[in-house]
Amino acid sequence: MDIHDRVKIASLLSEYGALLTDRQREALGMYVEMDMSLFEVAEELGITRQAVLDAVRHGADSLQKYEDAVGKVALKDSLLAELDRIVATDASYKGVLEKAYRILEG
Repeated sequence: MDIHDRVKIASLLSEYGALLTDRQREALGMYVEMDMSLFEVAEELGITRQAVLDAVRHGADSLQKYEDAVGKVALKDSLLAELDRIVATDASYKGVLEKAYRILEG
């Protein structure tokens, strides 16, 4: 899993993590957000490396399915990019758009 995959999964985990099993959420959080190895996650959770790999794969697949169905992360990213473009184009809206940006960032 490269850095772009990790960033994407971390974003999806932030939005849809509550929909995963506890094991998937824990394993993905440690693996993606804390940058722990599969071996380190396995030791921490007291499970096998293969069980961690399965939890990470299934969890990531589930997150992507949720995003495909709902599209919240893609919409949020698009809105943030558009706000950046508007602020760069016309500074007179900067204050209002920065507030909108903070709201979207949550």
